[in-house]
This record gives sequence, C-alpha cells and structure tokens, in this order.
Amino acid sequence: MTDIELPIGLTPRIGAEFHLVRWTRGTDEWTAQTILAVYLSSTPEEWEVEHLGRRLRLPRQEWLRFMP
Repeated sequence: MTDIELPIGLTPRIGAEFHLVRWTRGTDEWTAQTILAVYLSSTPEEWEVEHLGRRLRLPRQEWLRFMP
C-alpha cells in the first residue's frame, strides 16, 4: 500500500484508535454500524486498520470517520 499525504485533521496518527461508521439500509430503516479501530495507513480509496486483532482494508466510500 502506498502512503499518501492527506490534510491534517482528517487522518489519525499511525497507531491511534479512531471510530468508523457505515450506514446500511434494512427493510424498514437505516442502521449505523460503528467500529473502534487502530489506524495503520490509508489511500484515497480505503482505510487500512486493525480491528479485533485482524488487519482490515475498508472502502472509504462505505466507511466514514466518526468523532463521537
């Protein structure tokens, strides 16, 4: 994965915990799913994180940074 420079404030520090949220549409309503992950790196298309001991690559169009 290639590191890119993103504007300060939009990307967490490497190794920092941060929240991600995605919205899914059910039959009758929208439901939010949030995760607390450790930031590893990112590209314009995806986040690379560690969550529950697993390394994941999550699409940015689906998963947004959430600041509770």
